[in-house]
Amino acid sequence: MINKTAAVLWTGGKDCALAFFKAQQAGYNITHLVTFAPKNPDFKAHPIHLIERQVKAIGIPHLILTVTTPIKESYENAFQQLKDLYKIDTLITGDIDEVDGHTNWIEECSLKSSMTVFNPLWKEERAYLLNELIINDFKVIFSLVKKENLNSDWIGRTLDKTAINDLKKKLNIDICGENGEYHTMVLNAPFFKHKIVVNEIKVTENDKYYYLKTIL
Repeated sequence: MINKTAAVLWTGGKDCALAFFKAQQAGYNITHLVTFAPKNPDFKAHPIHLIERQVKAIGIPHLILTVTTPIKESYENAFQQLKDLYKIDTLITGDIDEVDGHTNWIEECSLKSSMTVFNPLWKEERAYLLNELIINDFKVIFSLVKKENLNSDWIGRTLDKTAINDLKKKLNIDICGENGEYHTMVLNAPFFKHKIVVNEIKVTENDKYYYLKTIL
């Protein structure tokens, strides 16, 4: 059993939720969810009010830490704060791969505080990760898609075997959305105490994206 107090870097999407599940299986003592946000955040892919409902379903404290410029220094200071004030030893991320060839940002920012980082999804095969969600009864919906990749019908759609097969048919996309092709929100997971019920979904758009406007 791993005796480490850990926090999951939480966006509300499929990757951080699967990382939570994998870390829990590995024996980590997850005490907090942590979301990094700018001042006055307006998350289009991951609405704050839906994250708040997830937090209630999970039942552990949630910290929203404000990020300011210089960005790297802000992250470094936040990691030190998590270590000093909340006695957190390990940060768990849902990171899957490098973005644009860059090294892992969280690992880079953790060096100053000597915070341990656990990336349970790192370099795993994409289809395997999506199938893990299905096998373990996660309920995931698409919350934002790039117009150049997917149409508005994907908003609110459940990530299931049919959706995975449809993603595989698309050309020049990462089926896990690693290049920003889409984002998701989790409505149920093995570590939720209750599922989140959605009665209504409204879709809006801007120049680049379709995304959730209202979810009740």
